Amino acid sequence: MNHIGPAALSRRNWLRGLGVTLALPWLESLRLGRAFTTAPSTPPRRYAFIYTPNGYRQATFVPQQTGRDWELTPALEPLAKVREQVTLVTGLDRQFVAGTGVHAQCGACWLTSSPPSETLDGGFPTNVTLDQLLARRLGGDTRLPSLELSCNDFADNKETKYFECISWYGPGYAANVEKNPRSVFQRLFGKSQVEPTRSVLDVVLADAQSLRKKLGRDDQAKLDEYLNSVRTAERRIEMAESSARRHAPQQMAEPLGTPERRGDYLRLMADLVVLAFQHDATRVATLVIDPERWDSPRMYHGLFDKPQNHHVLTHTKGDDAKAALTKIDRFHVDFFAYVVERLATIHEGEGTLLDACCVAMGSGLSDGDSHNYTDLQVLLAGRAGGSISPGRHLHYEGKRPLADLWLTLLQQSQAGVNRFADSTGVLTEL
Repeated sequence: MNHIGPAALSRRNWLRGLGVTLALPWLESLRLGRAFTTAPSTPPRRYAFIYTPNGYRQATFVPQQTGRDWELTPALEPLAKVREQVTLVTGLDRQFVAGTGVHAQCGACWLTSSPPSETLDGGFPTNVTLDQLLARRLGGDTRLPSLELSCNDFADNKETKYFECISWYGPGYAANVEKNPRSVFQRLFGKSQVEPTRSVLDVVLADAQSLRKKLGRDDQAKLDEYLNSVRTAERRIEMAESSARRHAPQQMAEPLGTPERRGDYLRLMADLVVLAFQHDATRVATLVIDPERWDSPRMYHGLFDKPQNHHVLTHTKGDDAKAALTKIDRFHVDFFAYVVERLATIHEGEGTLLDACCVAMGSGLSDGDSHNYTDLQVLLAGRAGGSISPGRHLHYEGKRPLADLWLTLLQQSQAGVNRFADSTGVLTEL
């Protein structure tokens, strides 16, 4: 493989155009000192946290077996192809603090660093969240310390920030979420100062072609794959915006820019997170699938022939409601599996981008009907740089706090934190 000389090397490598900056993915040819040392270089760790509302239907979500022989329950069947890359952690608890809405604390305090006894934000124990602590540790070398996204495309804004935001800078100070894929794309790659019909790749094309000549064959393929991913995401955003313009009222000045089908919207936002990780724009991201909303039906395309109210279903008796909940859980798990597969297809260093990641998906409730804050489930994907051994179901008994899992991730990232919220210790089995 050909290598660029040391004068051309820097810790960060970029493609630049008029108002556009693309950070390069992990390329061996550009590794500092690669021509003078054979020592392996370790890709940076990345962390993503995906929040789903209203808990899960326990009977069809939680496996009975633990260890490596855990079965794929009806809700977990979409994990079949990636189960060896996934760890299911169950039996973790959080404590509800009386005085605020039972749903408001679900998401707002899912990642909080405050114990239940520390209500610094009115009646809420919100404080700097896990993702922001990780961002302080990992985000100093990236353009964006963290990325906060939401797929809540309802326009009425009924809920307060406590229902929508899972990322907090401190008590009462939420990290506002971005919902528009175009806005996310512009944050990652910049807004071109040329005519809007040109792709961001068009304005960095000459720089990309010049760089490509200097790369080895493997890195040329990796660069081409990366640029194609950027182009694909850009085209999908343009298609969504075009559709929004066709269906928008005439007085609307700016298109919503979100795909019409629910699954397409989720996957597009996930692809933007993957791109952000791939070119090291950020190493920490959060994504809210939906807020803890209780009275607005959601259309799950391909599952039902009419919109469904997820929250109402959790409180509805009967087999039909239970079957619908399992379908919605499966829909969310299928999305999680998509994220895992996307990360696993991207080569980085000696492994894949997934190997350097820890992607967590969970809810602030276990059972939505009883508003149960105990026996929570969290799906983890990836190895977090070798600190997690996936492919297992780990179940904890005896009031083990959810904060123990978050403390474990913090210590694995070498964040220098010995206590997190009401943690009692790390999960050594992870």
